[in-house]
Amino acid sequence: MTKIGIGLPGQSIADVRGAAEAAAPYAYDSFSVYGDLGDLPPYAVLHAVADVLKCSEIRSIGPMGVPVGMQHAEVIGMHALALEEQVPNQSYVGLVRGAFLEYIGEKPATLATLEATATDLRNRFQDKGEHIPIYIGGFGQRVLGLAGHLAVEGVKLGGSTNPLLAEKARQTINNPYVKVVLGAVSVIDADRKAARQLARREVAKYLDVVGLLDTTLDPDELASLANFTEKFRIGDPKASDAISDSLLNKFSIAGTPEDAIEAVSKMNGLVDRFEFGTPHGLRDRASAIHYIGQSIVNELGE
Repeated sequence: MTKIGIGLPGQSIADVRGAAEAAAPYAYDSFSVYGDLGDLPPYAVLHAVADVLKCSEIRSIGPMGVPVGMQHAEVIGMHALALEEQVPNQSYVGLVRGAFLEYIGEKPATLATLEATATDLRNRFQDKGEHIPIYIGGFGQRVLGLAGHLAVEGVKLGGSTNPLLAEKARQTINNPYVKVVLGAVSVIDADRKAARQLARREVAKYLDVVGLLDTTLDPDELASLANFTEKFRIGDPKASDAISDSLLNKFSIAGTPEDAIEAVSKMNGLVDRFEFGTPHGLRDRASAIHYIGQSIVNELGE
């Protein structure tokens, strides 16, 4: 069965602490903090809230992911070991090339740098007698192939809810021991209409980046994506209205808890974990995470 996690940006220590306090009482499989441009460094906020998550039922706590183009393996390794000390047997480290670096005039890390960092970290952890799972984030064929070759713990396909994409990724990874994790914009609320309206607006900035990375879209979905992209890039405030229901469902989970459970059930056998991503609901983040825990995590646990 596909397990349920939480993913969120490091907007502030207070926000992440509130999310951690909301998640801790439930059997979430993961608590992941993004490392996107504009967010606080994920390890900074994870260290600050580790006391809340320690000894919870959450199995995987870590950054998804650390851009290896910005930090040397030595620095990443020390942060990873420190977090493992704070939450023993609960931490992981997620690595990404850092596609957003182009926006600040830098180049994403090369595949060789990603491989060298993952290998260095694994050796460093072994030398310390620690087993800290390593995940790699990315859609590209070469990244997926590298994940299979290195036999890392798993791969994160961020921005997708599509089990068909996960199935294709598994074929490329070609290693049954490598987990596949999806995560995307999520808006869960009893008010289905309002949840989907907000999800359309929230998914827009991600859809412009990852939309064409999903090679399983059908002609109608591709037409919707093209219509949306054209409007979004000229600053049309109603661009998100061009996102069809079908396209929205490939890049977000939006609707009632029953809608979410149905979407997750379609991932069974193909996706090891789905991480409900920001903004989580119509209300404040902590309330939304409680709601997902009560109405989805508890329900699936039963």
